[in-house]
Amino acid sequence: RGVGGGLPFVPTPLPKLRALEVLYLSSNRMDCLPDELFLLTGLRHLWLNCNQLQEIPPEVSCLERLQVLSLSGNLITKLEPQIGSLANLQQLLLRDNKLGLADGVVHLPEHLGLLTTLKVLDLGKNLLNTLPIELGRLYSNLERLNLEGNSWRFPSSGIADQGREVVLKYLLEFYDEKLSRYRARAQERIRLLRDHPDALGLTRQEANDVLAG
Repeated sequence: RGVGGGLPFVPTPLPKLRALEVLYLSSNRMDCLPDELFLLTGLRHLWLNCNQLQEIPPEVSCLERLQVLSLSGNLITKLEPQIGSLANLQQLLLRDNKLGLADGVVHLPEHLGLLTTLKVLDLGKNLLNTLPIELGRLYSNLERLNLEGNSWRFPSSGIADQGREVVLKYLLEFYDEKLSRYRARAQERIRLLRDHPDALGLTRQEANDVLAG
């Protein structure tokens, strides 16, 4: 089903369309999304490109079956962490937005790295300069990654220009290093709990309770 023609809102009674799988709301003048949209839990394709949206609310996580989310050509400045809850998402299209202007921080949420079914990620023509290292987790499944039209610092523009495989492998190396540090700290804490609980301000019994838990 499609609604277009420069409308600033969605006139259709959306709650009556809960079985809907494909919804086109492209080329309107919407600057926000109606709450009722997130009741359409059967949606697989949602096209919202060429509107005036500035954000995608956390409730997007309710659309668990979503496979294609097209947001290109809007005014979106940030992504909420809940975007990482879309476990079936295969295409996330964010070209030609304002990503990077939110709260003075120019980056994307690390939760994008949870989208392990994602095959296409378009971040072209935004205001980004940093990619989260967690995107490296998508090395095996992401087939297309568009980064052109941004001013990259991490990774450097020299790396960003080399394409999907080089960028994701670069990020994955940093991600693996981060995991190694976390594991090392966790192992050290376990050793202290077992051998020197007093160093953590705990009694032997308290340390045993923590280890048993």
